[in-house]
Amino acid sequence: METRLEPQLKNHEHIKSILKKVDVKYQLNDKRDVETLLAYLPCNGEPEPLIPFFKAIKDGIMANYVFRCSEIEKQLGISKEGAATKLFEKAIRKLSQHTAKGELGELILFTLLDVYLEAPKLLSKISTKTSRRVPIFGADGVHGQFYDGQFKLFLGESKLYKDFKSASSDAASSIKKALDKYHEEFDLIESFMDFPNLDDDLEQQLLDILNPVENSDLEDVLHNSCFIGFAKPQLHLCSIEEFDQMYKEIAGDYIGDFYSKLEKQELDISKTILMILPFKCVDDLVEQFVKFMDIKK
Repeated sequence: METRLEPQLKNHEHIKSILKKVDVKYQLNDKRDVETLLAYLPCNGEPEPLIPFFKAIKDGIMANYVFRCSEIEKQLGISKEGAATKLFEKAIRKLSQHTAKGELGELILFTLLDVYLEAPKLLSKISTKTSRRVPIFGADGVHGQFYDGQFKLFLGESKLYKDFKSASSDAASSIKKALDKYHEEFDLIESFMDFPNLDDDLEQQLLDILNPVENSDLEDVLHNSCFIGFAKPQLHLCSIEEFDQMYKEIAGDYIGDFYSKLEKQELDISKTILMILPFKCVDDLVEQFVKFMDIKK
C-alpha cells in the first residue's frame, strides 16, 4: 500500500462546495504544461459570498491552520460543551489586526493545499508565535504528501494584493529566498513535525527523506506552492454564464506572467503549483475578515 499522509481537515467536500475550482489545464506559449488551481467563491444565492467561507473558517479551518494536530485532538478530546468554540477563541488570540492580511493569505494557502492537493501541513509556525503582532518569517507554509510513491515537500508562499502582477513579482522573489534557506525549514520539521496519522515509523521515514546527508536526491523532493489572492471586481459583476470563460481568459495572462517571473529567478516551473483566487476588493476582504472573526489589535 502506498504511504499517504492524512490531511488535517475532515470536511473536504463541504469546503469544496464553498471554495470551488475551475476545471482547466494550462500550457505556456511554448506548450509547456504548468500546474495551476483556479479557485473561486460562488455566490450560491448569498448576498455576500464571503460569509459562507468565513463561517467555514470559524467552524474549523482557523483552529486547524493555527494549531498542531496533536493539540487540536487533545483539546477536542475533552468532553466539555463548547470545546470547539474555546479552541477557535484560543486560535484567534494568535492573530492581530496588524498581521491579519498576511495570515488570511496563509490560511487560504493552508486550506487549498489540504483540500485540493490533500497535502497536510507538516508543522505549524503560527502556533509557536510569542507575540501576536509579529509576522512569521520564512516559508508561509510547509506541507507534504506522497504521490505515486514519491514524496513532495511544498514550501508555500502566499500574497493578498490588489494587483496580481505586483503580487507575482514579490512572490517569485520570496519563493527564491525560501528555497535558498530550506535547511531552516528542515530544522523546524525535525523539531515540530505533526500531522494526523504521524507515528514513529512514518516520522523516521520522512526524516530520512529530508536528511541532506542521507538523501542525495533532496532537490527532487523540494517543490513550491504559491497562493495569490487579487482584486478583480469585473469578475464579480459578470453573469454566472460568463464567469468561467472570463476567469479563464484573465487567468491565462496572469499564469504566463507568474511563471515567466519564476524563470527570471532561475526557478523550476515544473516543480511549482500556482493557486489563485479573485476577490471584489482585497482591503474590504481583510476588513470583513477581521470583523467577522473579532480579531483584536
